[in-house]
Formats: sequence, structure tokens, C-alpha cells
Amino acid sequence: MPQNPNQQNREMSRHQEPDVQYNAMLEIQTMESSIKRYITVHGDHLNATEYHSLLQMIKSLEELKTAIKGVSLD
Repeated sequence: MPQNPNQQNREMSRHQEPDVQYNAMLEIQTMESSIKRYITVHGDHLNATEYHSLLQMIKSLEELKTAIKGVSLD
């Protein structure tokens, strides 16, 4: 156990960070799946602008996932 309280806090937070990253990825995946499901169910009733906006949201979520994967938690 480190003597320095700041070092101890950093080490404790390191154990929690992978869970934070995993949970963020899970939430993003859930949002992405929900948008895709919405398009599948309601796609016939969407105009081009709405459809494009939903596709843009999916693209943004994919970019966010890529960014999160690239972040080192060390």
C-alpha cells in the first residue's frame, strides 16, 4: 500500500477506469442499436433529412467509440 495518499487515490481510480471505459462503450453501443432499430421500424415514414440525421448520429457514435478505444487509462 503506497504511503502517499494521492498515489493511493490514483491506484484506486486505475482499478475503476476500465469499468468506466467499458460502461461508456456499452452505453454508446446501446444508443447505436436503438437508432438502428428505430430506422428499421420507422424508416418508411422518415423523410430524407430525418434519415440523414439518424445516420449522422450513428457515424458520430462510431467515431466516439474509436476515440474511447484510443484513450489510454494509465
